[in-house]
Amino acid sequence: MNREKIEKITDYIFLKSNPQKADLALVFGTRYHEATEKAFELYRDGLVHKIMLSGGINRVTGKNESLEMSKDLIRLGLKKSSLILESESTNSLENVLFSKRVIEEKIGFGKIKKILAVVKNYHSRRALMTLKKHFPGTIELIPVTYEVDGFKPENWFNSENGKEKVLSEWNKIPKYLAKGDIEEL
Repeated sequence: MNREKIEKITDYIFLKSNPQKADLALVFGTRYHEATEKAFELYRDGLVHKIMLSGGINRVTGKNESLEMSKDLIRLGLKKSSLILESESTNSLENVLFSKRVIEEKIGFGKIKKILAVVKNYHSRRALMTLKKHFPGTIELIPVTYEVDGFKPENWFNSENGKEKVLSEWNKIPKYLAKGDIEEL
């Protein structure tokens, strides 16, 4: 890959993290503790009072992602009453669709103006594209990203794992756009 191609992919895939005050943080399912650490920071800093955890059984660990994340957050000091869980989803589209149902039941979209989407840095574009397609257009969607596996926009192309993860996103997005599962930002 030449420098121009790397820059094009980097600029497209990695959204700028923008933590700010919002009505809710939605944490996409993961086995990585960096997600709960980031969500707790948002709560601790007073940017959100409610955190939605989305995720069912993780393919690698065999554990329920939202339940494991909730245990982490409670250990860090979050009040259980500040958590909302969606524990059935198995992929990003289901994270969004199943969370949408739970949010409507527990809070109501009429009470939400801003949602912070807590997501891996390399997954941020596709996650927000999925939210944009399926959540009400009246809600402002804001990425809050975290790093895993030691790569970031400046160096993803230097590691096999970084290339695999980023190029996987790069290749998935056109397919999901064609299927109508996501919408361009």
